[in-house]
Amino acid sequence: MLPRLAILFFLLDVSTATAGAWLREKGTGFSSVTTKGTLSRDFAETTYWEYGVRDDLTLGVEAAFFTFASGAQSGSGMVFLRRPIGKKDRPSVWAYELGIGADWSDASVRANVRAALSWGRGYQLKQLNGWMAVDGAIKLDVYDASHTLKIDSTVGLNFNDRFSGMIQVFHAHTANSTATSIAPSFLVKPIKSKPNIRLQIGGETELGKAKNPAFKISFWREF
Repeated sequence: MLPRLAILFFLLDVSTATAGAWLREKGTGFSSVTTKGTLSRDFAETTYWEYGVRDDLTLGVEAAFFTFASGAQSGSGMVFLRRPIGKKDRPSVWAYELGIGADWSDASVRANVRAALSWGRGYQLKQLNGWMAVDGAIKLDVYDASHTLKIDSTVGLNFNDRFSGMIQVFHAHTANSTATSIAPSFLVKPIKSKPNIRLQIGGETELGKAKNPAFKISFWREF
């Protein structure tokens, strides 16, 4: 049986590369591949993809695979849609998300559904532009109605056309466990000729477990 707190920690930042309240324009998309590992040799790999079918409809797929130091493995997958709430030309933007997927561990596969609400807003700090976002979601197990609640908060700042900084706070809660972590990261466009590619490098520390931080590297691509 997998440690509940370890699983919850890895679930904290699944999909943190999502656009949140901002939808993709029609005919454009985004993908990311992320690897995350802790000092205790727990690892996670996540793949994320979303595409603007219409200006008011974004479809996406996400998959995550977890390998723990004990040798145990688990994973999750989900397809989802995102739609705006209200007008998109306001300073603050809102969107809702609905998804269906499954979690697996050992020989067990369990279907689930997810509903999410996102808020986002751009801001300016002197001559620099940034963004703020809050994403709340609940995932329900189809069979026994057990649930996971998540609240993710993000503050980012664009230093110039190539470099950005970001700090995130992830909180997840189940009937048996609660975990909160802080994740600073740095974004860079490594290839000037390809501005649609970004590299994210960062760390993550669960509150109360500072001796076992996680390190993360992610490749982002807009298309």
